[in-house]
Amino acid sequence: MSVAIKEMGENAQIVHLGDFFRYNDHKNPSWFLSIWCNPIQNKKSTRLANLPALSRGKYINSSIRRNSRSDSVITLHPGYQLTATTLADFPELSRFDSVKNIDGVQNAFRLNTNERSNIIIPQLELARAIFLMNSYLCRACMNTATLQLEFDVRHVQANHVDIHVLKTSTFPKSAFNQSGTKQLLAWLLTSPTAMYSYQSIYQHYQNNRQIKGQLETWRFSFEPPPMANWQLHVKGRYSADNSYYLVEEIVGIVFDIEMPDTIAFIHPDFIKSDTREDSVRGGADGTNWQNSGDDYEIDDEQSASDENETMILEGDLSWIQFTKPFAVYKQEREKEVDKLIIDESAEKEGGKQVSTDEPHQGGTIPAADVGGKEDITDQSRQFASRFQSFDHMLNLLASKHQCVILKQETLPLTKVGKSKQHLLANGSARAIKAVRLKRKTNEVVLLEVDTSDGIKMLSTKVIYDSDVADWAEQFTQIRKGVVANSISWPNDIFDKTFGQNKHIGVHHPKHQGSQAGNIPVDALESWAGRVAQYLS
Repeated sequence: MSVAIKEMGENAQIVHLGDFFRYNDHKNPSWFLSIWCNPIQNKKSTRLANLPALSRGKYINSSIRRNSRSDSVITLHPGYQLTATTLADFPELSRFDSVKNIDGVQNAFRLNTNERSNIIIPQLELARAIFLMNSYLCRACMNTATLQLEFDVRHVQANHVDIHVLKTSTFPKSAFNQSGTKQLLAWLLTSPTAMYSYQSIYQHYQNNRQIKGQLETWRFSFEPPPMANWQLHVKGRYSADNSYYLVEEIVGIVFDIEMPDTIAFIHPDFIKSDTREDSVRGGADGTNWQNSGDDYEIDDEQSASDENETMILEGDLSWIQFTKPFAVYKQEREKEVDKLIIDESAEKEGGKQVSTDEPHQGGTIPAADVGGKEDITDQSRQFASRFQSFDHMLNLLASKHQCVILKQETLPLTKVGKSKQHLLANGSARAIKAVRLKRKTNEVVLLEVDTSDGIKMLSTKVIYDSDVADWAEQFTQIRKGVVANSISWPNDIFDKTFGQNKHIGVHHPKHQGSQAGNIPVDALESWAGRVAQYLS
């Protein structure tokens, strides 16, 4: 669901994102962003900190879940060229002159590729997808030294980096639970080209801002990082003659970058708790994970208090994927359980109204951070040992049951609320494997959850009629659903997404140790045979 902003009407569609502005007659003036919607709203601006949830064509305060699938993939081949231009290059920007005139002056890039020509990408949208992934980084880009003052990067070994999150940092600690957020933050802090690109935002602002009395304005522009071999998964629209394509939203990026093998984020408040405690408490600590963002409304008129732990409003997260996987983790320390309970109860303080302003003493309502990234990088190699029996069964499906494996991917399960069920008993990530395969004319997806710690055994799930184009978003929801109720298949999601008769569970062979995935070879054939029965 979309993020809710106070004083914006329900299902307001964004038609224009414009200049940054602030009034310098305040002690700590916040940056705002011009925004126009359809239908026309009285409110025509919002905090810059809300940008991660905003893009052209997107709906604010949406009452229904909308499809976030991409409709086009743009590959940036070596030698690609981005030419600075404006949105006015797109010939059919709007049928309303008022929108066309104000939106047309916004800075954009024109990309020419071998496949097609005249792709127009708003510069702000490109930066939003790459760097401006949460409220913190939106605020920090307008200051020259925030990241250097709040993170201490230490190259410990050739292929390992420690990043100390300093006590003065206001980066929300709960955002480190978002897999993609900490991946991109690690890249930003360790890559000179990424940092140069991010800091170019501030340099462009310094060079091009306009000040009239107390009002300061700036039209966004920046220098993108090298993006050879990247893929942009986008939503947009063609001109009537198909000679131009306007990117309205970048829903996912495939990054081709070089990174150290491992990166550790270190902070005194990163603590390790016993995952078994969560099994007793149950699920996501009472949180309705599918609609948790709907419980809060952003109030742009109020300031954010530093008395509560900054809560994360995810909305519909865009995703990232890395062609060369690397490991980023929080270095956690042990802490007494009673102190942990006190800390968790503090996070629950606050009401329905929240602010994305920078938290400070004297703030009026609880602090919130919008955005984040979902990482869908395939981790098959990292988790290979967890799925040995399942992989042997897949080989039997291919060799003896005329099945063709089309694609397989292994991802860690997603953290939901206070739940620790996305972790194994030893604290490492719990994984889920998805395999798309075909038998004759039938195509299905098989799902297998890592239960190598023996906590619980789930059947192999068979899903019918899953559209490849929708799978990234569907898999994200499934990964959350699995951990929301203490490791179980979220059959309500399967019913709603695919249909009540479009999914079925196939039990594992009954054998001592099979709960932990240790299925003997002589039982694999019966398992494969039972799965094959459901593929016809």
